[in-house]
Amino acid sequence: MSIEHYNATSLSQNQSVSSWAFEELSRRIIEGRLSPGAKITEEALVKELGASRTPLREALKQLEELGLIVRERNRTLRVAPLQSAELIELVRLREHLEGLAAYEVTRLVALGEADTQQLWNIIEQLEQAENRLEGARRIDRIFELGTQFHATLVAASGMGRVVRIHAGLQLALARYRLVNATDGRRLVHRSHEHRDIVDAIEAGDPEAAERAMRQHIREGLKAYTTNAAASEQADELRPFKD
Repeated sequence: MSIEHYNATSLSQNQSVSSWAFEELSRRIIEGRLSPGAKITEEALVKELGASRTPLREALKQLEELGLIVRERNRTLRVAPLQSAELIELVRLREHLEGLAAYEVTRLVALGEADTQQLWNIIEQLEQAENRLEGARRIDRIFELGTQFHATLVAASGMGRVVRIHAGLQLALARYRLVNATDGRRLVHRSHEHRDIVDAIEAGDPEAAERAMRQHIREGLKAYTTNAAASEQADELRPFKD
């Protein structure tokens, strides 16, 4: 086996392990198994995950870039805290990206280059899930379907860079969704807002589709809110002006 082949194989294996480690650690953070503020050490993760340091460091670097972990001045790594300021920033970014995506999807649908069938399928599942909310203690399925709807719409825009940025954004927001999954006050029926978005898309009105999406996301902030401070700031949010 040549050195070049060996190095290429080794690199591929490291990338695979790094991807697995990233997915495993991000899942633990999102699900709260690694709680906000928890200390993270390479030594402990090497033993627990059975991964070598090189791919593990790459996974940690990705998590740090996404803001899921933070590095303190003494180089200590910790799971990022949940903060109202971050929540507001994430929602602002999401409003801008998804508003743009809704506008673009409307244009593509009018040209016959995209369709809304997948979006309607998800909306139907959302409505069924909402109808089963009575007495529910968790609403994970609602969040799952909502995430699927928005990811599908953004993907339909055909804008690769927006899709990649949006995926990281959704990952960061997932922690805030989970916190609210057990809050009975969040058991609201909002599938009609998704219908408004798709109706505007099918009507061929990109501006209306963008407005509906932005309004939907702003309303969704109430579902993410984890403290009174964030609630107060939510009322102060204003849409971006392009």
